[in-house]
Amino acid sequence: MAKIIPIDVIKGISGSYGHGSNDYFATNTSSNKVRLAKLANPYKGPATEKQSAQREKFKARQAAATAWLNVNKPSTANGSNGTALYQLAQKMKKAQHLSTILQVLYQHMDDAYNIVLTDDSSSDTTGKEVTATPSNG
Repeated sequence: MAKIIPIDVIKGISGSYGHGSNDYFATNTSSNKVRLAKLANPYKGPATEKQSAQREKFKARQAAATAWLNVNKPSTANGSNGTALYQLAQKMKKAQHLSTILQVLYQHMDDAYNIVLTDDSSSDTTGKEVTATPSNG
């Protein structure tokens, strides 16, 4: 079987195409896989209470993950590899074959949006909690 590597134009496609189309492209940049999906029966009404609550929960989780990344990512203050916790999260991401570091952060996030990473293999790395208040923007 031949391996197909998409060209740059195709790699950049993401989301729906065409006006009023139910066809969607999804591009995974880490694996270079492009998927095409068709939404069969799209909902066109207003968001329900459950949908609104889920959206708010997602915004809060995203805000907490972004705050954690801003504190721990590679920078001039944290060095070219980031903090020890950032490196631990990268190690977990690779070990679990995940696409993004956000997936690791979501796995280690509690209901109060605190992220605690611990490494059982080394006793000198401890978890650091970062609590973020979601923005309304």
